[in-house]
Amino acid sequence: MLLGRAGCFLLMWCLAGAAHAQSVREAEWLLRQDPNAFTLQLITVSNRSQLGKIVQTHENPESFARFRVQGRDQLLYVLTYGVFEHADQADAARNEVAGAVGLAPAQLWTRRLDSVQRAIRTPLQQEL
Repeated sequence: MLLGRAGCFLLMWCLAGAAHAQSVREAEWLLRQDPNAFTLQLITVSNRSQLGKIVQTHENPESFARFRVQGRDQLLYVLTYGVFEHADQADAARNEVAGAVGLAPAQLWTRRLDSVQRAIRTPLQQEL
């Protein structure tokens, strides 16, 4: 069956979105980073697909990483940006990153990667 022009456009748009979303780094990547480094935590949501809405407008999706944590009653999904050697470097990037993803700078917080890595390991252990 041949697709019409609209069908081809829709297919290409979906494929581009899927490839774009796959560029976001996963929890395993965060676990391999220097625990003494820092990241910017952007948002925590209950639906994983909400993370993609933020990333899809950014020109460097590989700068983002996502992981999940156990909330009180459900799994939550966290989106981070970048890895910075020093906290002040992350703080300096806050306004630019917030503007690029459409969030208020006050929503972003600088987080040490050892804290992120502990948060990632907790739900992983609960699955065993």
